Amino acid sequence: MVLQLGGMEPIERLIRRIEKAEVTLGEEEPMFESIKEKHARREHLTPEETNLVLELAKKAEQWEKAVESSARTEPEQTLPGC
Repeated sequence: MVLQLGGMEPIERLIRRIEKAEVTLGEEEPMFESIKEKHARREHLTPEETNLVLELAKKAEQWEKAVESSARTEPEQTLPGC
């Protein structure tokens, strides 16, 4: 999936994807919360905010792939005691 704004991927969908993935945002959490509030008020995002949403959406997508891959790993494929 290509993560882009414009006609491809609305900001609202990207925000929901980030939330759904439950990925740890760390120091970006306060800025993400601010962006969500701003979007809820229908305010325009700055280019920096838009880029952050895109970066976090990519991070969420990678997180989802890693979780999915981990779920497919057979127990005997993992190291004992790990």
